Amino acid sequence: MSVQTADLRAAADAVPSHPIVHDARLVDRQDVGGDRVLEVDLGPTVDRVSPGVLRTLAKCDCGIATVQPQGEFLVAIVE
Repeated sequence: MSVQTADLRAAADAVPSHPIVHDARLVDRQDVGGDRVLEVDLGPTVDRVSPGVLRTLAKCDCGIATVQPQGEFLVAIVE
C-alpha cells in the first residue's frame, strides 16, 4: 500500500493560472476504481504540457497519468 500525498485540490486551484489551461476540474473516475483525479484541459491548439504546468503539478506532489487529444484540446489526467 502506498501513501497518497498528492494534493489534487491545490493543483486544481493553481493550474488555471497558466495561460494554456482552458479548464481544470476534480472528477471521481469510475473507470479507475472511483479514485479522484484532476482533468486539465489544455489549449486550444496546444501540443504538449508546458514546463510551467508541470512545475505547478510537481509542487502539489501530483503527476500526469495520461494525456489525450480531444478535438482542439489536450486533456491531461492528473493523479
